[in-house]
Amino acid sequence: MTKSVRPRERGFTLIEIMISLVLICLVVVSVIQLSSANLRNLAKSDNRIRALQGASDKMRNVLENEKMEEKAWTETDDQGNVFEIIMTEIEKERTRALTVKLLQVTVKASPAQSGGEKIITLKTAKMVSRSDALNVAKDTKQKGYTN
Repeated sequence: MTKSVRPRERGFTLIEIMISLVLICLVVVSVIQLSSANLRNLAKSDNRIRALQGASDKMRNVLENEKMEEKAWTETDDQGNVFEIIMTEIEKERTRALTVKLLQVTVKASPAQSGGEKIITLKTAKMVSRSDALNVAKDTKQKGYTN
């Protein structure tokens, strides 16, 4: 009688199982770290978008004012964003003989919780009447306001 020899049924060894578990753990940890970094970046982007919207609103409010003069001030909104608004006359030599002057309006926004690393700057120019600017300056002095 001949005995048939069966090939030995073989499973995974303990070492093979451990190596596969280590590889799976490395992949899972990498995915978790990537999603964590993405969530942090989303939060930073959200802060920057809110600061940009606030800066845009500040710019619109300044530009809606018909009587403008050179000045600078700082404001903070309820979300902690800091806005620095600066109005300066530009092209003085070119507009000296005209009845209008050109003011550059700059709004710098520092998003809340950014540590001051990213500052958003919006700039535009507005033409205003020199007589309006003089009247604003006189009214400011008469009322006792200072910059």
